[in-house]
Amino acid sequence: MSSVLSGGHKASKVTVICDLDTLTGGNAPARLTDGTPIPAAQARRIALAAGVSPLLLGRGNTPLYLGYRERFASAAQRQVLETLYPSCAVRGCEVPGTLCEVDHVHGWALGRSPTDIDQLALACGWHNRFKHSRPDQIQITKDQDGRYVYRLLPPADARASATGAGPPGNIGPPDSPALDWAA
Repeated sequence: MSSVLSGGHKASKVTVICDLDTLTGGNAPARLTDGTPIPAAQARRIALAAGVSPLLLGRGNTPLYLGYRERFASAAQRQVLETLYPSCAVRGCEVPGTLCEVDHVHGWALGRSPTDIDQLALACGWHNRFKHSRPDQIQITKDQDGRYVYRLLPPADARASATGAGPPGNIGPPDSPALDWAA
C-alpha cells in the first residue's frame, strides 16, 4: 500500500478525502475511503503526483464535480445552474434558465470540458445547437460573478468585410429579440 501512496504504481486509483485547507497547507488529516487516516503532508504529496479530481459536495453530500465519468449533469448541478443562470448564457437571450439545456462550455465530446459545475452553463436549445455547429461565432467570457457569458459574433466573412455592412439578420431563436452584434 505504501508504494501506491508514494506514486510507485501508476495504474492504481487512490481516493483521498480532504478539505481544501489541507491541500493548501493546513494540518487537518485526510483519509482514504475506508477511513484510514492520511497525514496532511502525505495527502499533499499524493495530490502533487496525481491527476486531482476535485469533488465538491452540495446539499445532501451530492457531488457537483463529476469529471468525464458522467456525460450528463446531475439534478444537483442543474439546481445550482438554474440559480446561477436566470436565463440563457447568450447575451440578450431571454429564454428562462429553467427551460434551457445544460451546456459543456468547451465541449464534453472533445474531451475539453468535464461535467464539473465550473465548466457548465445553461443555454437555450437553439443557442446550444448554434454554439456547437458554429463555434467560430461564439465568444465565451466569464463575468465578475464567475458565470459564463456567450456573445454571438457575425460570420467570419462579415467580420472580414471592410464594407461596413452589418451581419445578416437575427441569429436568435424564432420570435426572439434581435441580438446586438456589438453588445
